[in-house]
Amino acid sequence: METSAGLVEWLKVRELPAGRTAENFREAVTAQVVKDFQWDAERVAQVSISLVQLLEDEINWGLDRDAQGLFASFYRLDLGESKIREVMDWNERPQAARLLAQLSLERAARKVWLRWTFGALDSLS
Repeated sequence: METSAGLVEWLKVRELPAGRTAENFREAVTAQVVKDFQWDAERVAQVSISLVQLLEDEINWGLDRDAQGLFASFYRLDLGESKIREVMDWNERPQAARLLAQLSLERAARKVWLRWTFGALDSLS
């Protein structure tokens, strides 16, 4: 899978805990997205598009065919309902899907980063 430029940008303003690499982070974020969207990890590993593009495609598909399943994925990801509603209300569908994909990737990154950061602090105590 192609590394997402958005993920690289997200990391530029944050410091990873000691012993963690950007590659570890990318893998962990991908795993988080796979878990929350209930994808097949092996199939995701074989795609040649960016994770944000894969998310955008999934969001477009979900909006057309399985909105309930899509919103369940957003719930598992803990992407706030008010944020989703704001994006959907103020943007045309293609742009909304792109923004929701970026927000989903950012939320997955934040979940991993917080888990790693506070997990590292807990292990120091």
